[in-house]
Parts: sequence; structure tokens; C-alpha cells
Amino acid sequence: MKRLLLPLLLFPCLAPAQTVRQAGYWGRLYLRTHFGPRLTLHSEADERRFAWPDGQWQFITHQHLHYRLSPTWDAALGGTGSWQPQKGISVPERRVFEEVTATLPLPGRLRLMPRLRVEQRWLGHLAGPETADTWQYRLRYRGRLQLDYQINTTWKFRASDELLLNPDSFDQNRLYAGAERQLGAGFAAELGYLFIWQQRPANAGYYARDVLRLTLFKDLILPTARAN
Repeated sequence: MKRLLLPLLLFPCLAPAQTVRQAGYWGRLYLRTHFGPRLTLHSEADERRFAWPDGQWQFITHQHLHYRLSPTWDAALGGTGSWQPQKGISVPERRVFEEVTATLPLPGRLRLMPRLRVEQRWLGHLAGPETADTWQYRLRYRGRLQLDYQINTTWKFRASDELLLNPDSFDQNRLYAGAERQLGAGFAAELGYLFIWQQRPANAGYYARDVLRLTLFKDLILPTARAN
């Protein structure tokens, strides 16, 4: 893993002339509906915007159904809808994905949570000046290593590194650090910083993107889940 991550961290030094720097801010709503002790539906809506100048980056939604196989292992099946502005129109993307996550307790209040996700993607392609009426299929692999630290009953700190790879090429690397605060009544808020190192189209260099992300969480526990 160290051998793989080191070249990614050195990319900004290797090709500064080909790097485009961008900044943005993301706002995300995240609902977790608990049907029982093992089954949970995760629903996300994420508005992503550029800063300086302000403009829409992407709007993306995820729906993923999780089944807890054991206290350690969680498996999920999900779908994604995404819309991204290009040449004055909103170009869609559709995904289906499968993922598995492990929760590994560490000494103290630490937890290590590795996750592997495989995405089947259908990307809308601009076939004319005003339409995105053709689709391109792509496969993508995502491996994330996340570390959570429970400071107390109210605050939690987390950091993660996620590597996204196409079958034949590098896509992007995401480094994240943030803090979550419990607000009561099943609500929580998380504010964090995300750095994205991403391949630009046609191998024209890289994007170096700085993102401030705010997430509002809500846990909804259904009566059937309480009964169990």
C-alpha cells in the first residue's frame, strides 16, 4: 500500500505545469433508515459547487442497501444518479455498485474501516450541441482506508484515503479529514476537508482540488427495528 500511495502523493511535484488547481464546497444530506439490526438503507443527496467563481460542479445521489453479515463485516448494493454541467447542459451518469466494509476495533477509541467498492458506470456522452443521448460504459474500483477516533460521546474524528482506479488507468485519489458532532434526536453534522488528485481528460495532466464538505446526518429507526 505504501508503494502505491507514495507516487500519488508525489504527483503534484512531478508535473506542476500540467496541474489545474480548483476549489469547491460540497453540501450533503445523509439519511440512514434502520429496518432492523442488520438491514439499513442509506440515502444521500450531494450538491457540489466550485468556488471563485461560484458554479455547479455536480449534483449526485446515492441509494445503497446495507446488510450486516457480522459485527465485523457489512455488505451493500447500491445505485447512483449524477448530473454534471458541460457545455451549458446537464450531462447524466448512472451507476450500480457493490461494496464490502470491515469494522476493526483498535486499541483505545480507534476503529479501522477498510472498504472495497466496484462500480459499473454508464456515462452520458455529448453527441450534439444540446443533447447527451449516447452512453459510455466504464468499470471502476475504489479502495478506501478510514480511521475513526471517538473523542467522547459527542465528538468523533475521522481520516481516510481513497484510491479510485479504472481497469487500465489511474482515476483519482481522495484524502479526507473531518470532525463529526452529535446533535441529538438522531442528528449529526460533520465538517471536513477533502483533497482530490484527479486525472484530467485525455491524459492532459491532473486536477488538484481543495474541497470543504459539510454533511448533515439523520438516523431514522423504524418501529420494526426497535421491536427487534
